[in-house]
Amino acid sequence: MNTVLDKLGKEILFFDGAMGTVLQKEGLQPGEAPELWNLRHPEVVFGIHTSYLEAGAQIIKANTFGANPFKCRENGVALEEVVKAGIRLARRAVEQAGEPAAVALDIGPTGKLLAPLGDLPFEEAVSAFGEMVRVGAPGADCILIEPMNDLYEAKAAVLAAKENSSLPVFATMTFDQDGKLLTGGSLHATAAVLDGLGVAAIGLNCGLGPRQMDGLIRELRQYTALPLIVNPNAGLPKEKDGCTYFDVGPKEFAQAME
Repeated sequence: MNTVLDKLGKEILFFDGAMGTVLQKEGLQPGEAPELWNLRHPEVVFGIHTSYLEAGAQIIKANTFGANPFKCRENGVALEEVVKAGIRLARRAVEQAGEPAAVALDIGPTGKLLAPLGDLPFEEAVSAFGEMVRVGAPGADCILIEPMNDLYEAKAAVLAAKENSSLPVFATMTFDQDGKLLTGGSLHATAAVLDGLGVAAIGLNCGLGPRQMDGLIRELRQYTALPLIVNPNAGLPKEKDGCTYFDVGPKEFAQAME
């Protein structure tokens, strides 16, 4: 196992930060898939990975968040091409940095609701996630499933990761300020399900700023002994001219996280 991941649960480890909002500053257009930049502007993606490593990040997320079969078909690209390019860029940045760091295959939601709330069968979701894992896992050190707002979909992604690789799996969910998922799941239920599925770490991601997330992460600790991932936004998301931005500055964010 990667030496960085050997420290999991023993000391604080730092993921990198956002990719999409940084790409927006580089010219990513509204509606354009960030993952396409792995092919169209690889040096920009590589540069973002490098900047996070220089800032001290120990786990770099490959730019593969939305590279699932459904979205790749919509964008007219091959999943294998996009995912492999994303892993390759992250790995090259880590190797060039010369510092111990891990590469995470980043898996986000499908963008579809699973049955019975939606029309995506559970087995088809597992198959879709499995395709991403089979392509991306061979070049990665771990798998990050983020940020799910449906526990059923999170279960599909974790099962796919477990069935198609032997890498450690991290899973994060998006809760509202009351500790509820979009589909109604609770912190307690989430911890029980993900812990039972054998993930290596669980946590909260997106949706809330660091101060809003503080109480929820403390509550989550009551339900699991697993390492916790704390990944808030820099405040609550806002939109201007078709672009998402966050109104908490770096200094305020760092103080809240500390």
